[in-house]
Amino acid sequence: MSTKKMRYVLHVVAAAGAIMCVVAVVCIAWFSHGVGHLRTDNVSDSHAMSNSRNSTHGYNAKCSSHAVASDAGRAVLAIRENVNYSQEAILSRPLNSIVPDSLLPENATILTNDSLPDRQAYIPEVGNGHIATVVQSDAILMNGLYNGRDKTSHRARIPSTSGYSVNWTSPSGLERKYSLDIGRGIFTESYTGAGVTISLRTYAHRSLTLVMVNELTLSRENTSIDVSVKIVLNRGQESEDVNFYKDSHGILHGETKEAEYPEIAPTIRFYMLTSASLEGVETISSGLTTETFVSLTSIDVNKTKAIFQYEQARAQFLGGTLLSSHVDGWNHMWQRGRIDIAGDITISKMNYACLYYLMSSLPLTPNRKEWPFFGLSPGGLAHGVENLDYMGHVFWDQDTWMFPPIALLHSDIGRTLVQTRIRTLRSAQLLAKRSGNEGAKYPWESSYTGLETCPAEPYGRLEIHVIGDVAMMMRQYWQLTRDVELMVDLSGADVVWETAKYWAARSTYNQTDDTFRINGVMPPDEFNFPVNDSVYTNSIAALNLLFANQLARFLGKSENETWSNISSKLLILYDETLDFHPEFQGFSTYRHRPKQADVVLLGYPLMVDMKLSTRKNDLMIYEEITSTGPAMTWGMFLLGWLELDNVTKANELYQKTVANAQEPFLVWAEYADGDGATNFLTGMGGYLQMILFGYGGCRIRDETLTFKPVLMEGSNEMTFVGIDYRGCSFDLRYSDTEMTLNQTHVTCGSVGLSVRFNDSGAWHSLTTGIPMTRERQSFEIKNLR
Repeated sequence: MSTKKMRYVLHVVAAAGAIMCVVAVVCIAWFSHGVGHLRTDNVSDSHAMSNSRNSTHGYNAKCSSHAVASDAGRAVLAIRENVNYSQEAILSRPLNSIVPDSLLPENATILTNDSLPDRQAYIPEVGNGHIATVVQSDAILMNGLYNGRDKTSHRARIPSTSGYSVNWTSPSGLERKYSLDIGRGIFTESYTGAGVTISLRTYAHRSLTLVMVNELTLSRENTSIDVSVKIVLNRGQESEDVNFYKDSHGILHGETKEAEYPEIAPTIRFYMLTSASLEGVETISSGLTTETFVSLTSIDVNKTKAIFQYEQARAQFLGGTLLSSHVDGWNHMWQRGRIDIAGDITISKMNYACLYYLMSSLPLTPNRKEWPFFGLSPGGLAHGVENLDYMGHVFWDQDTWMFPPIALLHSDIGRTLVQTRIRTLRSAQLLAKRSGNEGAKYPWESSYTGLETCPAEPYGRLEIHVIGDVAMMMRQYWQLTRDVELMVDLSGADVVWETAKYWAARSTYNQTDDTFRINGVMPPDEFNFPVNDSVYTNSIAALNLLFANQLARFLGKSENETWSNISSKLLILYDETLDFHPEFQGFSTYRHRPKQADVVLLGYPLMVDMKLSTRKNDLMIYEEITSTGPAMTWGMFLLGWLELDNVTKANELYQKTVANAQEPFLVWAEYADGDGATNFLTGMGGYLQMILFGYGGCRIRDETLTFKPVLMEGSNEMTFVGIDYRGCSFDLRYSDTEMTLNQTHVTCGSVGLSVRFNDSGAWHSLTTGIPMTRERQSFEIKNLR
């Protein structure tokens, strides 16, 4: 066996007597409460902030101890003495990794094909909310790592150390398959035949979230068979975004080349450890029937944590638990919240795939103070390099399209998404001030600093409905959780009140008809601008102002009379003759062709009070004249028809809704012809809302959750697992004739949930673990706390 393939044994060094080193923890005060050091003047003294870079991202490089320890609540890390990571041999073990069972049905969650898609855009990804990669690509991307000045800001490309693929095998002629295992979060390139199995797995570890893993397993039934494989690595070109240098331990130090807004925050430093490359020819060792080789990459802004998780991954691999701990992380996530649909395998695959891709870009653990989650972009975490896929920017897509289904099934992750907007509140205040208004003006596109990074006019200047979309997300989260800590201690309420201040400043009073107007905007329909009195913009602004006072009253503050006056008098356009909502002043159904869902959003998610006939006419008129639209559009029309009990019409729209999903791995494109942003999470969020809020009929209200469940065509049973509400969780399962509610979790201090069915005026308490079955019907849930 060559020295390249030496197998290692992890030496656990006793902490007693170890030299203790003080590690500088990445602690950006700028992130501790919004953008703490954000300047609100003309930011003339940026030099002082730039000089804080070393303390912000620094590390005590003199540390050479056997162990790093800290106070309770921190990990104790065994660091091998005098190790040079860049000189280590390939790590291997004489066994296959144990692959635990998936919680999900494999026939609906293992997507397999004998070739990869011709278009790079349709190749799937693996991720965990911290790091992600498109498999076999030349890039790894990290949450929050952006490069480029102001409106050129984009996700910084780290040249891939995990983009492995198989070049040839010996023996040859083996059957090749590519598989995306949605339930386990693993992509596999495999070769089988003649008593030989070769598999190359890629996964972003779900528990050790700083670590990207590649496992190569060579297996043979008979040790007389020679098994070899040539592995190639798609490194790509040198990064144009990051400068790298290596220290004496072989650890790469990276730093982005250009700060987004240097007067606000400096360039970003991070650290990267990579084990020996699998690139080249690998051969199974003499006498073994199975051998598994591993490549590990650990990336983080905190050097100590990067080393710690690398060493944990290394130890778990040698102990045979690295893959199983990863799968356990995914199983835990699926157990806590998912959607199961039985009877139609195509629908089931689509459903799980959408949840998988969204969750691959989301962290499952609470925010790290020194490096929080920065937000969901339309293409997710694995996309967004320069000039592609909206460059990884955060839009209203997160707040309006992705947040509701995530928060309903995973309220803790919903909290993380809400915190992305709290973190950038001070940037939003600065943008409002620069526009000549009070309050907070959230940007149309944001990246690292929370300032505007939209590269094109006039979107950043005119598409201000995003401000209301942010407040709407806060409102839905509050309705679902009553999270007082977030609203008070973490400044969530300030987001609501500051956005309300903006609308109050931005509205103008019209004496003639005693109304308030909002002029010169771009609505969600980006084909038509600038317009006055966008019905969507005015409606969401009114809701923002209304919620600001509701929250104030709840928290014991005085109601703002100006906000009350404006919210009640904001002009909401309505055509009495045609009984519908014109999109904006001067709108004509003959001259204007909307880009996407706009007015139909008044019915859901805004839940604007209107006649059923008006809701129907809005759907009919705008469905007829809306263009092909991005992916999320048609699910909102489908949802609207279900709201009106027209199941036949809704079912007709289903295929139009899912036309953007590209086979064989169900990666969504922004548009049905395959163009636009890649892995379009916005469309997937719209799809999941169509399931939960359309067929499930869920509505989030001030004091209750209501449901009107309808079975999808082709399915015979639908189950929503882990619906989170006010600190409790419950499952809803229903068929064509009956439904079952099962309370699964109750927070300490709460007596649980209560349900009232449509056929009964009485409230019934749910008992944890004891299902309640009734005829399928509408019902509502409230919390008894």
